[in-house]
Amino acid sequence: MVQKQTSAGGRRSKNSAQLNPCQSSVFAEALGRLGGDEDLLRELAAILVDDVPPLVQGLQSAIASGDFSEAHRDSHALKGLVVTFDERGCGLMISELMTALKEENSHEIHRLSRNCIEVVENLRMNCKRLLD
Repeated sequence: MVQKQTSAGGRRSKNSAQLNPCQSSVFAEALGRLGGDEDLLRELAAILVDDVPPLVQGLQSAIASGDFSEAHRDSHALKGLVVTFDERGCGLMISELMTALKEENSHEIHRLSRNCIEVVENLRMNCKRLLD
């Protein structure tokens, strides 16, 4: 198996096999956005797998410390990672979180951040399975 460096600096296995039917179903919308390019899908999945953990940690820390400006920056970066996949409306959820952060609505921030992180982590696990 060939190792390839992602643009995020991580390493991933270069798997040129076609997606199985389950993967095709899970990533159908993303593949549509990418013109059916499975290699690009895998590359973006590898970037997401590498970049989500520090962004989620930063988001959680910023919210816990009340630094909503920093939390907004982290959520914006997180949204950029997930919009191609947009699993279960994740991008929309993050947009709602960003609005709550701008408004400094603590109740909504905590509710939406929990939901967003759960959905993003689910997407990350699906991307990890894609790369295995």
